[in-house]
Amino acid sequence: MARVGVITGLAAEAEFLSEFPPERAPRVEIAGASAARAEKAALSLLDRGCGAILSFGVAGGLDPVLHPGTVVVADAVVGTDRRYATDAAWRKSVMAALVGSGAATEGAIFGSDAPLLTVEAKRACAARTGAVAVDMESLGVAAAAAARGAPFLAIRAIADDASRTIPLWVMDAVLPDGGLAPGVVLRALLPKPWTVWGLIGLARDQGRALGALGRVALRLGPGLGFAL
Repeated sequence: MARVGVITGLAAEAEFLSEFPPERAPRVEIAGASAARAEKAALSLLDRGCGAILSFGVAGGLDPVLHPGTVVVADAVVGTDRRYATDAAWRKSVMAALVGSGAATEGAIFGSDAPLLTVEAKRACAARTGAVAVDMESLGVAAAAAARGAPFLAIRAIADDASRTIPLWVMDAVLPDGGLAPGVVLRALLPKPWTVWGLIGLARDQGRALGALGRVALRLGPGLGFAL
């Protein structure tokens, strides 16, 4: 039986999908905050027999009404000059399954090559693209799905909302394998120890987003809402 292929950015996002029985679990690859790695990994999953491909993980919020932990089920993934519609039947199935599970909404996700670190950058992106959230993997996954003619969906939970500024060094702490480099964090905090409070707030909101993803995975099951 064909399985769903899943691309995440972080190892922590992939852990929720390892709880399913091995014979039914989705096939997962970690792209480490890179659209190019996400596209390559998604193509590999599809070429190895996956019947559909999902971008799954956390995102930055662009719409001010979306708070940390809100789940966005993408109706489209947009880039600077491209727009990919997601699979309508799969999206409808997921939204129906998430009724009563907490905050979930539909909207477009912007695929960025670089993190949007400031409130002003997020506001400008929202005005320019109409997207409600941003991440760094979904555009690559969408391009791979389009190349193979495969069903595609993105499910993302808001970690940093539209009002939160992200320190530049945070992205340096994300490794290509989706892990985190604690040495980068320490080097950033040591000369400015008072910034630890901002990091605690960011970690708290990241925890809310990861918790929401865990509940989504549990609610959808190993097929992740797709009828294979």
